[in-house]
Amino acid sequence: MALFDHTAARLARGPAVLFPADPAAAMAEAVLRYDPKVGVKGEEFVFRNGVRLHGPVEVTPAAASKAGLPAGVTAGYYADIAEAGGSRSRPDSLRWQDAERLIRGLAARLGGSVHDERPPMDLPLCASVFSAAPVPAEQVIEVVQSYVDTGDLAAEADADVPGAYCLITEAPVFFVVYWPHRLSRSRLAQPPPAVGDLPGRELCRWDLRTTLPVATAGRKECLRVGEAALALARHADGIVVDTYGFPVDRPEDLLSR
Repeated sequence: MALFDHTAARLARGPAVLFPADPAAAMAEAVLRYDPKVGVKGEEFVFRNGVRLHGPVEVTPAAASKAGLPAGVTAGYYADIAEAGGSRSRPDSLRWQDAERLIRGLAARLGGSVHDERPPMDLPLCASVFSAAPVPAEQVIEVVQSYVDTGDLAAEADADVPGAYCLITEAPVFFVVYWPHRLSRSRLAQPPPAVGDLPGRELCRWDLRTTLPVATAGRKECLRVGEAALALARHADGIVVDTYGFPVDRPEDLLSR
């Protein structure tokens, strides 16, 4: 894709991920990991959460200078959102958040740099477990207790959301929040594309949350959250997804940030 003026401006506005050389094969693999059923239209990827990824955009030194892009960049991809349509369309604000998460996740995995004229979102380290099979809170505690070394976990019901609960203890590395199946029907809580191959239309979710920024969380904390999330996923026959919306197969996957 030649870098015409309007494309240069769009790449410069962001959210975009920039590279010294186009990682074409690795990008294709990452895109399929993010959404196994991604659509391709010309030079754009269309994801089921309403986000689009455009590229590769070729960047010449002159174009990079004109657009205010870093020196040494020769290729880039930028994200935006598709036109809303249908009763299940999600609010634009949530889709733009997904667009930023996608770009930041691609940059972390492929060694690119993020370029965006807007300030970045505050994203904490988190791993979410999606499953079609609900697991009683007592069993969840049995699975994750060994990864918590600050006391016994206790379940506390959510007063505002029937069926939801939080597993808490004093000063934990992470805490667990559970959301029941029916919430996945909501436009505001649809599961990410990465879990699209799980059986069942409605999925429950456990969020293993921290208060640590995802970009600066330490190795110990990342591995602890990853190990606990994968253990719970094995017990619930589920899938783990990271803060950016990418699937997690190993605890080390949370170190790619």
